[in-house]
Amino acid sequence: MMKNFSILVLVFLSFTSFAQQNKVIIISNKYEFQKEKNTYNINTMLKAILISNSYQVFFDDEELPIEIAQNKCNALTGVLIDNSNLLVRKIKFQIRDCQNNLLFETAEVKTREKDIQNAYIETIKLLSPELKKYKPDVTFTKEVVATPELVDTPKISEFKTFLNCSFEKSLDYSRDFEIGGTEQNVLLFLQKTKNFNVFIAYKEGANGVFTKTDKKGIFEYYIDGKYMVEEYLF
Repeated sequence: MMKNFSILVLVFLSFTSFAQQNKVIIISNKYEFQKEKNTYNINTMLKAILISNSYQVFFDDEELPIEIAQNKCNALTGVLIDNSNLLVRKIKFQIRDCQNNLLFETAEVKTREKDIQNAYIETIKLLSPELKKYKPDVTFTKEVVATPELVDTPKISEFKTFLNCSFEKSLDYSRDFEIGGTEQNVLLFLQKTKNFNVFIAYKEGANGVFTKTDKKGIFEYYIDGKYMVEEYLF
């Protein structure tokens, strides 16, 4: 009986170690304080911040890699908590394991910004330096079997390319940059993250993550569970 218990402990440790060391995390598209999915772009912004902090992030309602779908202990869980009142917007973020044990909790970040959208943008940005404080404390043993590395290869449902685009600083204080089209129209709005190559991006009907290189940018987002990718060439 004791031998079987030891095996179970080792298996659990291997899953927990894998999730922590590879920083694989599942977040919700609708937390308890939200009435609808991705209200005020909160969840998309949170995903972008986590990605900029080197996490591999999945929403709980999207198709998961088979390694995680078959065993949720191969990922951590991220919980966003809103303690706001009428005067102050206050949030904090928790990281939990598959047994709902609290592994890490950020300090509560806050703002007195009155506009709700801008308040969430500001507070979620403030979570980024807090996330860097998480240092997984994992004990390995020689008996733990190595687990193959996860490879996230979602199937692209639609791919579009936009040519001769411009990347310009926005005149609107509520966003940082804009992607312009050939007809002098704005194709995409961008908010900065701690990673200068990664942005929170949105346009009418879509919110996602924008990754920029010198001459190109990639906008990734989901619509009705379908993975969409747009390429912007400058």
